[in-house]
Amino acid sequence: MLDETGFQRQTYSELVDSMEDRAREQFGEDVNTSSKTPLGIIIRIFAWFLAGLWDIAERVYNSGFVSKSEGVQLDRLGSNSGITREPAAESVVTLSFTGEPGIVIEEQTQFTTESGIYFELIEDVVIEANGTGSGTAVSLSKGVINNVAANTITVQAEPSEGVYSVTNPEPSAGGADEETDSEFRARIKKSVEGSSASTNGGIISALLNVSGVRSANIVANNTMQTDADGNPPKSIHAYVLGGTKDDVAQALFDSVAAGIETVGEQVVTITDASGLDHAVKFDFAREVKIYLQLDLKTNASFPIDGVSQIKNNLVYKIGGVDANGSYYTGSQMGDDVILSQLFNAVYQVDGVSDVTIRMGKDATNLSQSNIEIEPKEVAQVHFDEIVVNLI
Repeated sequence: MLDETGFQRQTYSELVDSMEDRAREQFGEDVNTSSKTPLGIIIRIFAWFLAGLWDIAERVYNSGFVSKSEGVQLDRLGSNSGITREPAAESVVTLSFTGEPGIVIEEQTQFTTESGIYFELIEDVVIEANGTGSGTAVSLSKGVINNVAANTITVQAEPSEGVYSVTNPEPSAGGADEETDSEFRARIKKSVEGSSASTNGGIISALLNVSGVRSANIVANNTMQTDADGNPPKSIHAYVLGGTKDDVAQALFDSVAAGIETVGEQVVTITDASGLDHAVKFDFAREVKIYLQLDLKTNASFPIDGVSQIKNNLVYKIGGVDANGSYYTGSQMGDDVILSQLFNAVYQVDGVSDVTIRMGKDATNLSQSNIEIEPKEVAQVHFDEIVVNLI
């Protein structure tokens, strides 16, 4: 039924009830419509098919609203505002090498982590006279699992003579899973709210549209004095979680109004249409390391790898590095670490009877209290630093 309150779908049980009422009107109050009678069976067969039609009608109605639509319908609503769903993306990293001077490591040479996440060079690398060299590589597969921590890409999948070692001094970035409906829906709403490019909302919207960026925030100093955080007058200080330097810088350059200075330790040179170079600055979100200690009581159904599962679940919830060395976003920038929300990650594993969780920013000072995270920060936890005591 569609009225001023919206669309009201008829459920299977409601259809059965209404059809039974109609049967009594036609055949008398004493007609038998129970599920074992021929009439009752026919009513329930028709009600089952009709319930499916009502479900389709509700989906058609909801497909016109960003808050209710799903899948390709949501994609089409996003396209009305010029916004498309972010596809899965590869992770990008800079690899550093040591080896014999003059050795050339060819493009497409593969390297991997100990856990088997492969990366491939996208350029030739020449070992210089000092015995070092560096080049850019991308992951062979797509997804957030390919965002690995620093110094984890250490294995030569295709050993090259004269190359002694390889590593990644910085974490890889940019790897992302295909955007979910809920993530895409939230980005559509934020993009519409910040549709004017040079407003604060517009700049944040532009940053959120960068592949791999999960969260973004800016500090705008509109005064003629340096603010309390050291930002100069008439400046924008952007903080982002995820994404690559070049993509973030380009988004800032395209969205920040002329004459406004950008601030941050990350500096990327962008060349405009007339060939002039501009230094675009920003910062990645400051990572706050969180330490966890669990006192765990289990029963006979607790799996052999239960402790590892719990640690990984906590990493996925908060964000950080899991058992395979993969980097997960977890919480968004500025999200506090709420103690009560961590219990679900623990109880997802079978066989947990009871648990006590203590946490803190200092491994020597843990408590059963929430941890406040500033808007420019993001909480992170490392698998190897989560302590689980079985009691």
